[in-house]
Amino acid sequence: MARDWTRRDVLKMGKGALVAAGLLSLYPVTRYLGSREDAVASPLISFKGELKKGAPWQNIPQTRVWLRLVSGGYQAILATCTHLGCEVRYYPERREWRCPCHGSVYDEDGRPIRGPAPLPLPRVAVQPAGNGSLEIDTSRKLN
Repeated sequence: MARDWTRRDVLKMGKGALVAAGLLSLYPVTRYLGSREDAVASPLISFKGELKKGAPWQNIPQTRVWLRLVSGGYQAILATCTHLGCEVRYYPERREWRCPCHGSVYDEDGRPIRGPAPLPLPRVAVQPAGNGSLEIDTSRKLN
């Protein structure tokens, strides 16, 4: 014998399906939000390469650290937006940093020009190491 479906039965089934779909979507969302993908494995980064005086910022591959050589020595900056932590990009032709997430713009030295970013990009400690490389300590902020 076939069951007669009432309007109330169909609405209850639809409500149950919506609740189930919502609960099933919680797992991937919480995994994404709790990801440590961008976390720094170690606060110390070593760089061995050439830096030209007066040249624009140079990225250390697979990090958010950028370096440049200036008259006073070396400078290191973290390309992490001070608004919500997105990775900013450097545009040498414009001499500025831009955040693709919320539109913050920083000047060449990392100071905010416009957008929601409240603070400059973080500068970190950099010093020559004994083996001819540079050692960057991302845990030591300079500004």
